[in-house]
Amino acid sequence: MGEVAANLAMSLDGFIADPDDGCAELFGFYGSGDVPLELSADYPELRVSRTTADLLTAAMARSGAMVVGRRLYDITNGWNGHPGGEVPMVVLTHRPPADWPRGGVPIHFETSVEAAVGKARELAGDLDVSVAGATITRGLLDAGLLDVIQVSLVPVVLGAGIPWLAGTRGPVRLSDPEVVEDRGVTHLRYVVRR
Repeated sequence: MGEVAANLAMSLDGFIADPDDGCAELFGFYGSGDVPLELSADYPELRVSRTTADLLTAAMARSGAMVVGRRLYDITNGWNGHPGGEVPMVVLTHRPPADWPRGGVPIHFETSVEAAVGKARELAGDLDVSVAGATITRGLLDAGLLDVIQVSLVPVVLGAGIPWLAGTRGPVRLSDPEVVEDRGVTHLRYVVRR
């Protein structure tokens, strides 16, 4: 069975987006390198360093399903069915939309964090489940369902915005980090201790 791993870019002061859901300050490293990387045919090509390209390629190879919250799903319009990586997506929501299914990757809707992770694990098989979004990450941490937190720490202080982990029931103990330094970003990987 694979890991359930949350992975987001974050500012030094703990935000994953500005107050208007903007991420431009955090995603600069996706366009600052000389290695082209295509996550899917419907996703814009990234230009990252070799180090970041290797990390992203390895993570995509291990990913078998994705869990997101309804807010992120709505903000991105479900990535129009193509979130990158082309793995099935499970959306945690109290009200599944009536206009799905449509083209793209399979998208499933669940109403509890336990059901969402259960469905994603079923879809992923032996591969990992990736988690994206603030509320869903906190919900999985609170329920004891998150195995790994991967932070792409960007050297910027936003000052305000959408916090990633603030509000989680704590304390949540983590392992010492695995650290990969790169241009414009430091990738950190923590295992959640139980």
